[in-house]
Amino acid sequence: MSLKAKIPPQAIDVETVVLGAALIDVKGADEMFSVFTNAEVFYTVQHQKIFTAIKQLYNASQPIDILTVSEKLKELGDLKDAGGDFYMIGLTQKVSSSAHQEFHCRILLQKYISRKVIELCNSGIEMAYDDKVDVFDLTDYVTTQFDKLTDITNIGHNSMTWSDAILSIPNRVEFLTNNQGKVTGVPTGLKATDKHFNGWQPQDLIIIGADSGMGKTALVLGNMLAVAKEGLPVGMFSMEMSVVQLAIRGVATQSNYHMNQLMRNGFEKAEYFDGLNKVVNEMQSYPIHIDDQPALTVPEMKRKARQLYRKHGIKMLVVDFVQMFSGDKDVRINISEAARELNNIAKELNIPVIALSQLSREVRRVQYSIPSKHHLKESSAIEEAADVIALLYRPTYYGFKRETHPDLYNGLYMDDYNTNATLIVAKNRNGALGNVGLHFIENKTKYINPSDVSMEMITEDDNDIAF
Repeated sequence: MSLKAKIPPQAIDVETVVLGAALIDVKGADEMFSVFTNAEVFYTVQHQKIFTAIKQLYNASQPIDILTVSEKLKELGDLKDAGGDFYMIGLTQKVSSSAHQEFHCRILLQKYISRKVIELCNSGIEMAYDDKVDVFDLTDYVTTQFDKLTDITNIGHNSMTWSDAILSIPNRVEFLTNNQGKVTGVPTGLKATDKHFNGWQPQDLIIIGADSGMGKTALVLGNMLAVAKEGLPVGMFSMEMSVVQLAIRGVATQSNYHMNQLMRNGFEKAEYFDGLNKVVNEMQSYPIHIDDQPALTVPEMKRKARQLYRKHGIKMLVVDFVQMFSGDKDVRINISEAARELNNIAKELNIPVIALSQLSREVRRVQYSIPSKHHLKESSAIEEAADVIALLYRPTYYGFKRETHPDLYNGLYMDDYNTNATLIVAKNRNGALGNVGLHFIENKTKYINPSDVSMEMITEDDNDIAF
Protein backbone atom coordinates (compact mmCIF):
# COMPACT_ATOMS: atom_id res chain seq x y z
CA MET A 1 0.00 0.00 0.00
CA SER A 2 1.39 3.41 -0.94
CA LEU A 3 2.14 6.15 1.56
CA LYS A 4 -0.44 8.38 -0.14
CA ALA A 5 -3.22 5.87 0.50
CA LYS A 6 -2.56 6.09 4.23
CA ILE A 7 -2.96 9.86 4.46
CA PRO A 8 -6.33 10.66 6.12
CA PRO A 9 -8.93 12.16 3.75
CA GLN A 10 -8.56 15.93 3.68
CA ALA A 11 -8.99 19.03 1.50
CA ILE A 12 -6.74 21.74 2.90
CA ASP A 13 -7.20 24.04 -0.10
CA VAL A 14 -10.97 23.86 0.30
CA GLU A 15 -10.63 24.61 4.02
CA THR A 16 -8.79 27.84 3.24
CA VAL A 17 -11.48 28.87 0.74
CA VAL A 18 -14.29 28.17 3.24
CA LEU A 19 -12.65 30.15 6.03
CA GLY A 20 -11.71 32.98 3.64
CA ALA A 21 -15.33 33.26 2.47
CA ALA A 22 -16.56 33.40 6.08
CA LEU A 23 -14.07 36.20 6.83
CA ILE A 24 -15.10 38.46 3.94
CA ASP A 25 -18.87 37.89 3.83
CA VAL A 26 -21.40 37.21 6.58
CA LYS A 27 -23.34 35.09 4.09
CA GLY A 28 -20.30 32.83 3.92
CA ALA A 29 -20.52 32.28 7.68
CA ASP A 30 -24.29 31.66 7.49
CA GLU A 31 -23.88 28.95 4.87
CA MET A 32 -20.94 27.37 6.66
CA PHE A 33 -22.87 26.98 9.93
CA SER A 34 -25.89 25.65 8.07
CA VAL A 35 -23.76 22.67 7.02
CA PHE A 36 -21.71 22.00 10.18
CA THR A 37 -20.85 23.49 13.56
CA ASN A 38 -18.12 21.08 14.65
CA ALA A 39 -14.53 22.43 14.49
CA GLU A 40 -13.23 18.90 13.89
CA VAL A 41 -14.58 19.05 10.34
CA PHE A 42 -11.39 20.99 9.58
CA TYR A 43 -8.30 18.80 9.32
CA THR A 44 -5.63 21.24 10.49
CA VAL A 45 -5.50 22.53 14.05
CA GLN A 46 -4.93 26.14 12.97
CA HIS A 47 -8.09 26.04 10.85
CA GLN A 48 -10.01 24.55 13.78
CA LYS A 49 -8.93 27.45 15.99
CA ILE A 50 -9.90 30.07 13.40
CA PHE A 51 -13.28 28.37 12.95
CA THR A 52 -13.85 28.34 16.72
CA ALA A 53 -13.17 32.09 16.94
CA ILE A 54 -15.55 32.78 14.04
CA LYS A 55 -18.21 30.59 15.66
CA GLN A 56 -18.04 32.44 18.97
CA LEU A 57 -18.40 35.80 17.22
CA TYR A 58 -21.25 34.45 15.08
CA ASN A 59 -23.16 33.06 18.10
CA ALA A 60 -22.78 36.42 19.85
CA SER A 61 -24.09 38.26 16.75
CA GLN A 62 -20.83 40.22 16.49
CA PRO A 63 -19.16 41.32 13.23
CA ILE A 64 -16.87 38.80 11.56
CA ASP A 65 -13.75 40.06 9.77
CA ILE A 66 -9.98 39.80 10.07
CA LEU A 67 -9.80 42.34 12.90
CA THR A 68 -12.57 40.87 15.07
CA VAL A 69 -11.41 37.29 14.52
CA SER A 70 -7.84 38.31 15.36
CA GLU A 71 -9.02 39.93 18.61
CA LYS A 72 -11.06 36.85 19.50
CA LEU A 73 -8.05 34.59 18.87
CA LYS A 74 -5.93 36.81 21.11
CA GLU A 75 -8.62 36.56 23.78
CA LEU A 76 -8.57 32.77 23.47
CA GLY A 77 -4.78 32.68 23.44
CA ASP A 78 -4.78 30.99 20.04
CA LEU A 79 -3.61 33.70 17.63
CA LYS A 80 -0.09 32.28 17.26
CA ASP A 81 -1.31 28.68 16.81
CA ALA A 82 -3.81 29.90 14.20
CA GLY A 83 -0.99 31.32 12.06
CA GLY A 84 -1.30 34.97 13.10
CA ASP A 85 -2.77 37.93 11.24
CA PHE A 86 -0.58 37.36 8.20
CA TYR A 87 -2.04 33.88 7.67
CA MET A 88 -5.64 35.15 7.91
CA ILE A 89 -4.91 37.91 5.40
CA GLY A 90 -3.73 35.16 3.07
CA LEU A 91 -7.02 33.31 3.56
CA THR A 92 -9.04 36.31 2.38
CA GLN A 93 -6.81 36.79 -0.66
CA LYS A 94 -7.59 33.29 -1.90
CA VAL A 95 -11.28 33.99 -2.39
CA SER A 96 -13.26 36.85 -3.89
CA SER A 97 -16.78 35.96 -2.72
CA SER A 98 -18.82 33.39 -0.83
CA ALA A 99 -20.16 31.81 -4.02
CA HIS A 100 -20.35 28.01 -3.84
CA GLN A 101 -19.69 28.17 -0.08
CA GLU A 102 -22.26 25.48 0.76
CA PHE A 103 -20.83 23.17 -1.90
CA HIS A 104 -17.32 23.62 -0.52
CA CYS A 105 -18.56 22.98 3.03
CA ARG A 106 -20.16 19.74 1.91
CA ILE A 107 -16.79 18.60 0.57
CA LEU A 108 -15.20 19.22 3.97
CA LEU A 109 -18.03 17.39 5.71
CA GLN A 110 -17.52 14.37 3.45
CA LYS A 111 -13.79 14.30 4.20
CA TYR A 112 -14.50 14.54 7.92
CA ILE A 113 -16.98 11.66 7.78
CA SER A 114 -14.48 9.57 5.83
CA ARG A 115 -11.90 10.17 8.55
CA LYS A 116 -14.41 9.19 11.24
CA VAL A 117 -15.32 6.00 9.35
CA ILE A 118 -11.65 5.02 9.21
CA GLU A 119 -11.32 5.74 12.92
CA LEU A 120 -14.48 3.76 13.71
CA CYS A 121 -13.44 0.77 11.61
CA ASN A 122 -10.03 0.67 13.27
CA SER A 123 -11.68 0.74 16.70
CA GLY A 124 -14.12 -1.99 15.65
CA ILE A 125 -11.31 -4.22 14.38
CA GLU A 126 -9.38 -3.76 17.61
CA MET A 127 -12.45 -4.60 19.70
CA ALA A 128 -13.24 -7.63 17.50
CA TYR A 129 -9.80 -9.09 18.23
CA ASP A 130 -10.30 -8.60 21.97
CA ASP A 131 -11.75 -11.79 23.49
CA LYS A 132 -12.95 -9.83 26.51
CA VAL A 133 -15.38 -7.76 24.41
CA ASP A 134 -18.90 -9.17 24.16
CA VAL A 135 -20.01 -9.49 20.54
CA PHE A 136 -23.34 -7.76 21.29
CA ASP A 137 -21.50 -4.83 22.88
CA LEU A 138 -19.31 -4.69 19.78
CA THR A 139 -22.21 -4.60 17.31
CA ASP A 140 -24.05 -2.08 19.48
CA TYR A 141 -20.99 0.19 19.58
CA VAL A 142 -20.43 0.01 15.82
CA THR A 143 -24.12 0.56 15.04
CA THR A 144 -24.37 3.52 17.42
CA GLN A 145 -21.33 5.23 15.99
CA PHE A 146 -22.43 4.75 12.39
CA ASP A 147 -25.88 6.11 13.24
CA LYS A 148 -24.23 9.20 14.71
CA LEU A 149 -22.33 9.71 11.48
CA THR A 150 -25.58 9.38 9.54
CA ASP A 151 -27.14 12.01 11.79
CA ILE A 152 -24.29 14.41 10.95
CA THR A 153 -25.11 14.19 7.25
CA ASN A 154 -28.81 14.71 7.97
CA ILE A 155 -28.66 17.71 10.29
CA GLY A 156 -25.23 19.18 9.63
CA HIS A 157 -23.82 18.71 13.15
CA ASN A 158 -23.61 16.04 15.79
CA SER A 159 -24.32 17.98 18.97
CA MET A 160 -25.24 21.37 20.38
CA THR A 161 -22.76 23.16 22.58
CA TRP A 162 -23.69 24.80 25.88
CA SER A 163 -23.20 28.20 24.27
CA ASP A 164 -25.50 27.30 21.37
CA ALA A 165 -28.12 25.98 23.78
CA ILE A 166 -28.07 29.17 25.90
CA LEU A 167 -28.33 31.39 22.84
CA SER A 168 -31.31 29.37 21.55
CA ILE A 169 -33.45 30.09 24.65
CA PRO A 170 -34.84 33.52 23.57
CA ASN A 171 -36.08 32.01 20.29
CA ARG A 172 -37.70 29.13 22.17
CA VAL A 173 -39.46 31.47 24.60
CA GLU A 174 -40.61 33.65 21.71
CA PHE A 175 -42.04 30.55 20.00
CA LEU A 176 -43.90 29.50 23.16
CA THR A 177 -45.21 33.05 23.66
CA ASN A 178 -46.64 33.14 20.14
CA ASN A 179 -47.95 29.58 20.40
CA GLN A 180 -50.34 29.98 23.34
CA GLY A 181 -52.95 27.21 23.49
CA LYS A 182 -51.27 24.99 20.90
CA VAL A 183 -49.56 21.67 21.59
CA THR A 184 -45.80 22.06 21.30
CA GLY A 185 -44.97 18.36 21.57
CA VAL A 186 -46.37 15.24 19.92
CA PRO A 187 -50.20 15.18 20.28
CA THR A 188 -51.63 12.59 22.66
CA GLY A 189 -55.07 12.40 21.04
CA LEU A 190 -56.79 13.42 24.28
CA LYS A 191 -57.53 17.03 25.19
CA ALA A 192 -56.91 16.56 28.91
CA THR A 193 -53.48 14.95 28.48
CA ASP A 194 -52.51 17.45 25.78
CA LYS A 195 -53.39 20.25 28.19
CA HIS A 196 -51.50 18.71 31.10
CA PHE A 197 -48.32 17.80 29.22
CA ASN A 198 -48.60 20.16 26.21
CA GLY A 199 -48.21 16.99 24.17
CA TRP A 200 -45.50 14.39 24.72
CA GLN A 201 -42.21 16.25 24.71
CA PRO A 202 -39.13 15.21 22.72
CA GLN A 203 -36.38 13.47 24.72
CA ASP A 204 -38.82 12.39 27.46
CA LEU A 205 -39.19 8.79 28.60
CA ILE A 206 -42.85 8.41 29.56
CA ILE A 207 -43.74 5.37 31.67
CA ILE A 208 -47.41 4.41 31.70
CA GLY A 209 -48.16 1.83 34.37
CA ALA A 210 -51.35 -0.03 35.17
CA ASP A 211 -52.70 -3.31 36.43
CA SER A 212 -53.22 -6.10 33.89
CA GLY A 213 -56.35 -5.53 31.79
CA MET A 214 -56.62 -1.83 32.67
CA GLY A 215 -56.14 -0.76 29.05
CA LYS A 216 -52.54 0.43 28.84
CA THR A 217 -52.21 -0.72 25.24
CA ALA A 218 -55.57 0.80 24.35
CA LEU A 219 -54.45 4.16 25.68
CA VAL A 220 -51.19 4.27 23.72
CA LEU A 221 -52.79 2.81 20.58
CA GLY A 222 -55.23 5.73 20.57
CA ASN A 223 -52.25 8.01 21.04
CA MET A 224 -50.45 6.39 18.08
CA LEU A 225 -53.47 6.75 15.82
CA ALA A 226 -53.82 10.42 16.74
CA VAL A 227 -50.16 11.01 15.88
CA ALA A 228 -50.44 9.10 12.59
CA LYS A 229 -53.55 11.09 11.61
CA GLU A 230 -51.38 14.21 11.81
CA GLY A 231 -49.07 12.61 9.26
CA LEU A 232 -46.34 12.00 11.85
CA PRO A 233 -44.63 8.59 11.66
CA VAL A 234 -44.71 6.54 14.86
CA GLY A 235 -42.92 3.32 15.79
CA MET A 236 -43.82 0.56 18.22
CA PHE A 237 -42.21 -2.52 19.72
CA SER A 238 -45.09 -4.81 20.69
CA MET A 239 -43.80 -7.83 22.58
CA GLU A 240 -47.24 -8.86 23.83
CA MET A 241 -49.68 -8.35 20.94
CA SER A 242 -49.26 -9.10 17.23
CA VAL A 243 -49.60 -6.47 14.54
CA VAL A 244 -52.93 -8.04 13.47
CA GLN A 245 -54.35 -7.81 17.00
CA LEU A 246 -53.31 -4.17 17.24
CA ALA A 247 -54.79 -3.44 13.81
CA ILE A 248 -58.15 -4.91 14.85
CA ARG A 249 -58.15 -2.79 18.00
CA GLY A 250 -57.26 0.24 15.91
CA VAL A 251 -60.19 -0.31 13.55
CA ALA A 252 -62.54 -0.66 16.52
CA THR A 253 -61.39 2.66 17.97
CA GLN A 254 -61.73 4.47 14.63
CA SER A 255 -65.17 3.11 13.73
CA ASN A 256 -68.54 2.12 15.16
CA TYR A 257 -67.66 -1.59 15.11
CA HIS A 258 -67.24 -3.44 18.38
CA MET A 259 -64.36 -5.74 19.32
CA ASN A 260 -66.68 -8.78 19.40
CA GLN A 261 -67.74 -8.16 15.82
CA LEU A 262 -64.15 -7.77 14.58
CA MET A 263 -62.57 -10.60 16.55
CA ARG A 264 -65.24 -13.24 17.25
CA ASN A 265 -68.75 -12.94 15.82
CA GLY A 266 -68.48 -11.14 12.50
CA PHE A 267 -71.25 -8.92 11.09
CA GLU A 268 -75.00 -9.38 11.32
CA LYS A 269 -75.54 -7.60 8.00
CA ALA A 270 -73.49 -7.74 4.78
CA GLU A 271 -73.79 -3.99 4.24
CA TYR A 272 -71.60 -3.40 7.27
CA PHE A 273 -68.62 -4.38 5.10
CA ASP A 274 -68.98 -1.14 3.15
CA GLY A 275 -68.25 0.88 6.26
CA LEU A 276 -65.45 -1.47 7.28
CA ASN A 277 -63.72 -1.21 3.91
CA LYS A 278 -63.94 2.58 4.08
CA VAL A 279 -62.22 2.63 7.48
CA VAL A 280 -59.59 0.12 6.36
CA ASN A 281 -58.77 2.07 3.20
CA GLU A 282 -58.24 5.20 5.25
CA MET A 283 -56.18 3.59 7.99
CA GLN A 284 -53.89 1.50 5.81
CA SER A 285 -51.95 4.62 4.81
CA TYR A 286 -51.24 5.67 8.41
CA PRO A 287 -47.46 5.94 8.97
CA ILE A 288 -47.40 3.39 11.82
CA HIS A 289 -44.49 0.97 11.98
CA ILE A 290 -44.84 -1.97 14.40
CA ASP A 291 -42.27 -4.63 15.25
CA ASP A 292 -43.99 -7.50 17.06
CA GLN A 293 -40.96 -9.69 17.69
CA PRO A 294 -41.42 -11.19 21.17
CA ALA A 295 -38.76 -10.96 23.87
CA LEU A 296 -36.52 -8.35 22.30
CA THR A 297 -33.13 -7.81 23.86
CA VAL A 298 -32.10 -4.29 24.77
CA PRO A 299 -29.34 -4.11 22.11
CA GLU A 300 -31.85 -5.28 19.47
CA MET A 301 -34.30 -2.61 20.61
CA LYS A 302 -31.68 0.13 20.28
CA ARG A 303 -30.61 -1.03 16.83
CA LYS A 304 -34.18 -1.29 15.55
CA ALA A 305 -35.18 2.05 17.08
CA ARG A 306 -32.37 3.77 15.20
CA GLN A 307 -33.43 1.99 12.02
CA LEU A 308 -37.02 3.19 12.44
CA TYR A 309 -35.78 6.73 12.99
CA ARG A 310 -33.36 6.66 10.07
CA LYS A 311 -35.68 4.91 7.61
CA HIS A 312 -39.09 6.30 8.56
CA GLY A 313 -38.31 9.43 10.58
CA ILE A 314 -40.49 8.37 13.52
CA LYS A 315 -41.61 11.18 15.82
CA MET A 316 -42.60 8.91 18.71
CA LEU A 317 -41.71 5.40 19.89
CA VAL A 318 -43.92 3.08 21.97
CA VAL A 319 -42.66 0.01 23.84
CA ASP A 320 -45.14 -2.59 25.12
CA PHE A 321 -43.82 -3.39 27.68
CA VAL A 322 -40.66 -2.86 29.79
CA GLN A 323 -40.80 -6.15 31.71
CA MET A 324 -40.81 -8.26 28.53
CA PHE A 325 -37.28 -7.48 27.40
CA SER A 326 -35.20 -10.64 27.42
CA GLY A 327 -31.57 -11.09 28.42
CA ASP A 328 -29.12 -13.41 30.05
CA LYS A 329 -28.93 -11.39 33.26
CA ASP A 330 -31.08 -11.22 36.38
CA VAL A 331 -34.60 -9.89 35.68
CA ARG A 332 -33.97 -6.87 37.86
CA ILE A 333 -30.80 -6.00 35.95
CA ASN A 334 -32.52 -6.51 32.59
CA ILE A 335 -35.34 -4.12 33.50
CA SER A 336 -32.90 -1.57 34.88
CA GLU A 337 -30.87 -1.71 31.68
CA ALA A 338 -34.00 -1.47 29.52
CA ALA A 339 -35.29 1.60 31.36
CA ARG A 340 -31.92 3.33 31.17
CA GLU A 341 -31.46 2.62 27.46
CA LEU A 342 -35.01 3.71 26.62
CA ASN A 343 -34.20 7.03 28.25
CA ASN A 344 -30.98 7.21 26.21
CA ILE A 345 -32.85 6.48 22.97
CA ALA A 346 -35.33 9.29 23.71
CA LYS A 347 -32.45 11.72 24.17
CA GLU A 348 -30.43 10.43 21.22
CA LEU A 349 -33.29 10.47 18.70
CA ASN A 350 -34.89 13.59 20.19
CA ILE A 351 -38.34 11.97 20.33
CA PRO A 352 -40.74 11.01 23.13
CA VAL A 353 -40.53 7.33 24.08
CA ILE A 354 -43.59 5.82 25.77
CA ALA A 355 -42.97 2.56 27.64
CA LEU A 356 -45.72 0.53 29.27
CA SER A 357 -45.09 -1.12 32.61
CA GLN A 358 -46.79 -3.76 34.69
CA LEU A 359 -47.60 -3.23 38.35
CA SER A 360 -46.71 -5.56 41.18
CA ARG A 361 -49.37 -7.53 43.03
CA GLU A 362 -48.93 -5.22 45.99
CA VAL A 363 -51.30 -2.73 44.32
CA ARG A 364 -54.22 -5.08 45.14
CA ARG A 365 -53.46 -4.77 48.85
CA VAL A 366 -53.80 -0.99 49.18
CA GLN A 367 -57.11 0.77 49.71
CA TYR A 368 -59.14 0.87 46.50
CA SER A 369 -56.08 -0.56 44.68
CA ILE A 370 -54.97 2.95 43.72
CA PRO A 371 -51.48 2.64 42.16
CA SER A 372 -48.38 4.57 43.18
CA LYS A 373 -44.90 4.83 41.68
CA HIS A 374 -43.52 2.12 43.93
CA HIS A 375 -46.05 -0.35 42.54
CA LEU A 376 -44.21 -0.46 39.21
CA LYS A 377 -42.35 -3.75 38.84
CA GLU A 378 -38.69 -3.07 39.66
CA SER A 379 -39.83 0.46 40.42
CA SER A 380 -36.53 1.97 41.57
CA ALA A 381 -34.80 1.53 38.20
CA ILE A 382 -37.83 2.72 36.25
CA GLU A 383 -38.43 5.71 38.54
CA GLU A 384 -34.86 6.85 38.12
CA ALA A 385 -34.90 6.64 34.32
CA ALA A 386 -38.39 8.07 33.67
CA ASP A 387 -39.12 11.72 32.97
CA VAL A 388 -42.85 11.11 33.33
CA ILE A 389 -44.68 8.38 35.24
CA ALA A 390 -48.44 8.16 34.66
CA LEU A 391 -50.59 5.45 36.26
CA LEU A 392 -53.85 4.41 34.64
CA TYR A 393 -56.72 3.64 36.99
CA ARG A 394 -60.41 2.70 36.66
CA PRO A 395 -62.36 2.18 39.92
CA THR A 396 -65.02 0.00 38.26
CA TYR A 397 -62.28 -2.46 37.23
CA TYR A 398 -62.07 -3.40 40.91
CA GLY A 399 -65.83 -3.20 41.47
CA PHE A 400 -65.94 0.28 43.03
CA LYS A 401 -68.91 2.12 41.56
CA ARG A 402 -69.62 5.80 41.83
CA GLU A 403 -72.92 5.22 43.61
CA THR A 404 -71.37 3.14 46.40
CA HIS A 405 -67.98 4.86 46.71
CA PRO A 406 -68.49 8.59 46.02
CA ASP A 407 -65.56 9.48 48.29
CA LEU A 408 -63.18 7.53 46.03
CA TYR A 409 -64.33 9.36 42.89
CA ASN A 410 -64.25 12.75 44.58
CA GLY A 411 -60.79 12.09 45.98
CA LEU A 412 -59.52 11.34 42.49
CA TYR A 413 -61.20 14.48 41.08
CA MET A 414 -63.54 12.33 39.01
CA ASP A 415 -66.54 14.58 39.74
CA ASP A 416 -67.79 14.58 36.15
CA TYR A 417 -70.14 11.62 35.68
CA ASN A 418 -68.58 10.94 32.27
CA THR A 419 -65.15 10.53 33.88
CA ASN A 420 -64.78 6.83 34.69
CA ALA A 421 -60.97 6.63 34.51
CA THR A 422 -58.00 8.74 35.51
CA LEU A 423 -54.34 9.04 34.61
CA ILE A 424 -52.46 9.67 37.85
CA VAL A 425 -49.37 11.74 37.05
CA ALA A 426 -46.99 10.53 39.78
CA LYS A 427 -43.81 12.01 38.31
CA ASN A 428 -43.30 14.83 35.85
CA ARG A 429 -39.73 16.06 35.70
CA ASN A 430 -40.61 19.20 33.76
CA GLY A 431 -44.21 19.84 34.76
CA ALA A 432 -47.02 19.41 37.24
CA LEU A 433 -48.36 16.33 38.99
CA GLY A 434 -52.08 15.62 39.35
CA ASN A 435 -54.92 13.58 37.88
CA VAL A 436 -56.11 13.64 34.28
CA GLY A 437 -59.75 12.56 33.83
CA LEU A 438 -60.62 10.14 30.98
CA HIS A 439 -63.52 7.99 29.80
CA PHE A 440 -63.10 4.32 28.89
CA ILE A 441 -65.41 2.59 26.38
CA GLU A 442 -65.15 -1.07 27.30
CA ASN A 443 -66.65 -2.74 24.24
CA LYS A 444 -64.22 -0.84 22.02
CA THR A 445 -61.26 -0.83 24.44
CA LYS A 446 -60.89 2.86 23.79
CA TYR A 447 -60.10 5.91 25.92
CA ILE A 448 -61.72 9.21 24.96
CA ASN A 449 -62.23 12.68 26.37
CA PRO A 450 -65.08 12.79 28.92
CA SER A 451 -66.52 15.73 26.99
CA ASP A 452 -66.81 13.53 23.87
CA VAL A 453 -68.98 10.81 25.41
CA SER A 454 -72.19 12.14 23.89
CA MET A 455 -70.63 12.19 20.43
CA GLU A 456 -69.81 8.49 20.62
CA MET A 457 -73.56 7.78 20.84
CA ILE A 458 -73.00 4.36 22.39
CA THR A 459 -73.31 2.76 25.80
CA GLU A 460 -70.67 0.49 27.24
CA ASP A 461 -72.96 -2.53 27.45
CA ASP A 462 -74.46 -2.14 23.97
CA ASN A 463 -73.47 -5.18 21.87
CA ASP A 464 -75.03 -4.02 18.62
CA ILE A 465 -73.31 -1.88 16.07
CA ALA A 466 -74.12 1.80 16.43
CA PHE A 467 -74.25 4.36 13.62
